[in-house]
Amino acid sequence: MSVSTPSRKVRLKSALEGARHRAMSDFRDFRFTWNGFFKWGGITLLAFLVAVIVTLYFLDWNQMRGPISRYLSERSGREVRIDGNLGVKLFTFQPVIEVGGLYVGNPSWVRQKQAAKVTHARVELRLLPLLFGNLILPLVQFDQPELLVVRDASGRTNWDSGGVNPNSSWHLPPIRRFLVSNGQVVIEDAVRHVRFTGTVASEETRDGGRDAFSLTGSGTLNKSKFLADVKGGPLINVDASKPYPFTADVRAGETHAVVSGSITRPFHLDRFNANITVSGPNLSELYFLTGLVLPRTPTYRLNLAVVREGEFYRLDEIKGVLGSTDIAGNLTVDATGEIPALGGKVASRLLHFEDLGAVIGAGKSAPVQTKYLLPETVLHTERLRQTNAEVDYSASAIRSRDFPLTSLNTHISLQGGVLNLNPLAFGFNQGKLSGSLKIDARKAVPVTSVDARITDVRAENFIKGTDKPIQGLLEARMMLTGTGNSVHAAASTADGTLTAVVPSGGMRHSLAEWTGIDVLTALSLNLSGDTSNTRLRCAVASFGAKNGVLTSQRFIIDTDPVRIEGGGTINLRDETMDLRLQGQPKNFQLVRLRAPITVTGSLGNPVLGVDAGKAMTQGGLAAALSFLSPLASIFAFIDPGLAKDANCGPLLADAKAKGNPVKSSAVRNAATPRN
Repeated sequence: MSVSTPSRKVRLKSALEGARHRAMSDFRDFRFTWNGFFKWGGITLLAFLVAVIVTLYFLDWNQMRGPISRYLSERSGREVRIDGNLGVKLFTFQPVIEVGGLYVGNPSWVRQKQAAKVTHARVELRLLPLLFGNLILPLVQFDQPELLVVRDASGRTNWDSGGVNPNSSWHLPPIRRFLVSNGQVVIEDAVRHVRFTGTVASEETRDGGRDAFSLTGSGTLNKSKFLADVKGGPLINVDASKPYPFTADVRAGETHAVVSGSITRPFHLDRFNANITVSGPNLSELYFLTGLVLPRTPTYRLNLAVVREGEFYRLDEIKGVLGSTDIAGNLTVDATGEIPALGGKVASRLLHFEDLGAVIGAGKSAPVQTKYLLPETVLHTERLRQTNAEVDYSASAIRSRDFPLTSLNTHISLQGGVLNLNPLAFGFNQGKLSGSLKIDARKAVPVTSVDARITDVRAENFIKGTDKPIQGLLEARMMLTGTGNSVHAAASTADGTLTAVVPSGGMRHSLAEWTGIDVLTALSLNLSGDTSNTRLRCAVASFGAKNGVLTSQRFIIDTDPVRIEGGGTINLRDETMDLRLQGQPKNFQLVRLRAPITVTGSLGNPVLGVDAGKAMTQGGLAAALSFLSPLASIFAFIDPGLAKDANCGPLLADAKAKGNPVKSSAVRNAATPRN
C-alpha cells in the first residue's frame, strides 16, 4: 500500500498553523527582560534608520518644497517659498544644499511684500566635524540676492524675532569661501531717517598668492554718497581659535573712516578689536553710521581703539581735535538694551570757546546764518530719544576773545529723551558761572530750561580794553524756560526771571554825571581827562520774562553823585531793546538837561541816545522864562539836587530772596548808613 506525498499547498498551510501556535504560546509565556527590550528596540531603531536613509537617498527633494516652505512660514510668521529647484546631497563627506528661487516675505506691517529673494544659493558643510558639534562651511554662495531691511519709528524691524536684542550680532560658523554676486541691499530706517541703496559683491581674489575676502558696497546714506570697501584675510583653513584680520574703508558724504582690526573669534561678529581713524565736518553725523547721539562740532579728526565684546563696546585711547580744540578720553557703549547707553570721561587741555558755538548751531560752522545773535539752526533733539548717556567733560583751559573764562566742568546726563548738563560750571580768574541746562525732548517740540548763576565775577572783566568805567563784583541769576527746536525759538517763548546785582564798587565819575545829564560837570571832567571813579553804592537790575519779552521790574544804579533809575523791555523774539535811563542828581547842578538816556536798536548793535521830546519840553520852559528876563531862562536848567540815596539794603535783600546769589554780608553792608 502506498502513501501519497502531501502537496506544497498543504505543507505551507501546516507550517503557518504551527507558527501561529508557537507565537500564541510565546505570547502566553511572555516575560519582560532588558535583553529582549534592547534587542528588539535596537532592531526597530535600526530598521527605522535604514528606512529613513533609503527614503532620503531616493527622495525627490523638489517634492518637499511645499512642506518645507509651509513649515518655515509657520515658524517665522512670514511667507517663505522655494520657487526653483531644491537639491540636497547628504551621503557624502561634504553635503551640499542648493536652493533656487528662494523668497522670504515681510511681516504684515511692512508696505513692501518682499524681504529677501535669492536667485540661487549653495551651502556646503563638512560632515565629520558636524558629528562632533562643529559646523564648518567650506562654501556659502548667493547669486543675485535682494535684501530689504526696514525699521519703523518705534524701533521694530522686519527681521526681528521674538525676544532677540536688536543690537545683537550674528554668530556665524567658519566660512572658507563666501561668494556673493550682484547683491542688492535696501535699508529704510525711520529712526535715523536713512535710506540706503547699494550693491554687494564678494569674491575670492589673489593677494600675494593667497586667497582673501573682499566686500564692496555703494549707495546713499542720508542722501549722501556711501562707499564701503572691506577686506579680510584668507578664509582657507581659517582657525576659529585665532583672530581673523580685516580692514575697512568707509565714506559717507564727507565722513571718512579707516578701520584696521581683527575678529577675535571667527566668525562671531560681536567679538572684535579695531583701530579707527575717523574724520568729517560734524561729529553728530556719525549718528547715521553708529546710531549714537553725539554733539554737533566743527570739523574733527579722531583716533581710537574699539573693543567689542557682545553688546558691550569700549572706546579706548580717544585722541583728536574738534575744530581747534584737543580732546582725549575713554568711553563705553552698552547696547544690551533697546537703547544704547554711552558712558565715560573726556577732557580737553585747551578749549577754544568758539568751537562750542557749533554745539548750538552758531559760529562759522552754523548751517543757517541769520540776522539774529541767537542761532536759528534746528537742533536734532528727536535723536535724544535714541541714546542714553552719563559722560563727564572738562577743559583745563579756555581761550576766548569775548569772555574771561578759564575752565569748564560738566556732567552730561541723557536718560529717556531728557538731557541734563548739571553741573555746568565755567571758571573765571575770580568767581564762576555755574548752573544747569535741561532739554526735555520726550515730546515733538522740546522744552529747554536754564538756571545759571554768576558769583563773585568782576564786572570790569566783561569790558574790553584798558578803560574800565564800571568796577565791582557782579552777582546774577537767570532762570528761563522756553519751547522750541532752536536756541532762538526757545528764547522767543521764554518765561522766567533775570536778576543782576553789583553790591558795591566804582563807576567813572564823568559817566555818572552824563547819566544825569549834568552838562557842566561832565564836560569839565571829560575835558580835563579825569578818569577817577565815584563810589557805586549798589546796582540792581531785575527783569521778568513772559513769552520771550523781558520787562524791567526794577532798575537802579546808585552812585554818590547820581541815582539812576530806568526801565523798558528786551524782546528776544526779534532781539531788540527799548530801555530808558534817568539820572537824578544828589547835589546842586547849574546846567542839567532833564532828558532820559535811551538804549534802543538790536542786541548786537545797540544805539545810545537822548529822549529829544523831554529835552524840547525843558527848552520850551526856558524860552517861556526868557520873556520875563533873559537871565530867568537859566532856571529851567537848574536842579537843586534833592535826590536821596537808594535804600540798597532792602534792594539787595529782595534780590537775594528771589534767588540772586548776593552774599548776606553784602546785604548787611549795604544796609549800614553812610557816615
